[in-house]
Amino acid sequence: MLNRELYRRHLQVAQEWGRWWDVIHESILQKINTEMERKYKIMDDKIKRLTQNQAHKPKTDINFYPRVVNNTSIKFSDEEMELLNKGLKYNLGIIQKRWINNLATVAETAITMLPPGEQDYIRHQVAKNITRLHQQQGQQTTYRNTKEKREDKTAKLIKDKLRKNKAIVAKADKGNSTVILYSDDYTQKVNDFISCGNFTTVNADITKTLQTELRDTINECRSVIQKGDKWKLMNISPTAPTMRGLIKVHKEDTPIRPVVNWRNAPGYKLA
Repeated sequence: MLNRELYRRHLQVAQEWGRWWDVIHESILQKINTEMERKYKIMDDKIKRLTQNQAHKPKTDINFYPRVVNNTSIKFSDEEMELLNKGLKYNLGIIQKRWINNLATVAETAITMLPPGEQDYIRHQVAKNITRLHQQQGQQTTYRNTKEKREDKTAKLIKDKLRKNKAIVAKADKGNSTVILYSDDYTQKVNDFISCGNFTTVNADITKTLQTELRDTINECRSVIQKGDKWKLMNISPTAPTMRGLIKVHKEDTPIRPVVNWRNAPGYKLA
C-alpha cells in the first residue's frame, strides 16, 4: 500500500514537471520568435531605406583626383592618355622574347638564399614548373593580338616623348594619380626638401664603416647569435639607402613626400 502511494506521488510530480517544462519551453520559443521577428523587421526596413536612397543619384561636390596630372607642356594623344589613365600598376600583355631565361635567373637567385639542404629539392621543383610553362607557351599561338601590339607601340611613343622632353613619370602621394613632370623640376623638389630639412651632410659614404662596426658587433654577441646564423643578419654588399619622392598634388607647389628604401642598408636584416 505504501509503495503504491509513493508511486502515485512520483507520477504526480513527474506530470507537474512535464507541464512546467512545457510552459517554459513554450515561453522560450515565443521569446525566440519575437526576437527573430524584430530583427527581420529591422533588416527589411534597412533594405527598403537603402533601396530608396540608391534609387536617386545623390548630389555631391566631391572632386576626385585625376588619373593623370600633366605638369609639363607635352601633348599626348587620346590613345596615349587612355593608356596612362590605366595607372602605373597596369601590366602590358606583351611577352618578352627572353622571358624564360629571365624567369630561370630570378628563380635561381631566390634559391641560393635558401638553406643548402633545401636548395636541390626546390631547384628540381622550379625546373619542372618552368618546363611546363615553356611547353604551354609553345602550344599557344605565338602571334600577338591587335590590342597588345597597339598598347606596346603606344607605350614606346610615350617613352620617346618623355625622353626627348627630359620628363619622368612619378606617383602621387594621395590617390592613384600618375604625375608627369620634368626631370629638373623633380630634382629641384628633392633638393628643396633636403635643404629645408634638418639634415646633416657627410663628405664621404659611411656605408663600409657601418658594415664593419655591424660585423664586429655581431661577432661579439656569441651567446645571442649562433655562428651559422651570422650570414642571415648581414647584407653581403650593402649600399646607402635610396630615396624617391611622391608628388603631393594636393598641396601648393606640389612638394614631395620622401620614401626611403632601406633594404640594402647594412643593418636592415638585423633590424
